[in-house]
Amino acid sequence: MNSALYSGWVQHRRFAPRGHNFRYRMGLLYLDLSEQEQVLALSPLAGRGRFAPFAFRETDYLPQFTSAGIALIDAVRRRVAEAIGHTPLGRICLLTQPRSWGLAFNPASFFYCHEADGQLAAILCEVSNTPFHERYHYVLPADGEGHQHVAVAKAFHVSPFLPRDLEYRMSFSPAGERLGIHMADWQADTKLFDATLTLQRSELNRASLHRHLIQFPWMTGKTVVGIYWQALRLLIKRIPLFTHRAAEGEFRAARSVSKEVPDEKL
Repeated sequence: MNSALYSGWVQHRRFAPRGHNFRYRMGLLYLDLSEQEQVLALSPLAGRGRFAPFAFRETDYLPQFTSAGIALIDAVRRRVAEAIGHTPLGRICLLTQPRSWGLAFNPASFFYCHEADGQLAAILCEVSNTPFHERYHYVLPADGEGHQHVAVAKAFHVSPFLPRDLEYRMSFSPAGERLGIHMADWQADTKLFDATLTLQRSELNRASLHRHLIQFPWMTGKTVVGIYWQALRLLIKRIPLFTHRAAEGEFRAARSVSKEVPDEKL
């Protein structure tokens, strides 16, 4: 299968107005959307049931489309076409935390969208916030093979500890044996924050799925708890708060740029 499991580390670093950083282990599913049935048939612990330990439901993503009965793969293609002007007709692979024990939550999920010839066409990033339960999409055009580097103005409220007037600068490695994603928040010439995801690929089969559940029990719950724990630490450090603002539209297209983060190894 094209689908796989990835495990590794996520690191957050805050540089201003005061330093703050943390690093967590995490496990993610890399799902070819055309292989859903094969993946969920690997184990009785997997499925679409409400309280399955390892579950996948299309309505957990792009709900403005999927809740209306549109297949997730078609919803992704529609959103990407709106941004880049044409529809990628190859495989769509999703990097995400699967639903676990009834809880679905992803701060960010990434859809790797390919052309019919297998070339990467774009990456759709679906961002969620808590406790507002809002979604936003950044569509990142691919520029040839290899690492992708893009920039886009922030348009969606995520953390109350970061302002709106920022630019995201992102880098993506190919989704191979290793997978890396780096995102930095810049305010003019000052970097306020960055996050780095470094992962190692594992073949997806019955045994590896069970190992994933042992290594990362209730991964979605751990993510939510971690967000609020780090928010408490930031409050204790008296990091300023910014008022929630409505998103600017439903999506925003990024632009390709030269490499912005030469010190990051993806």
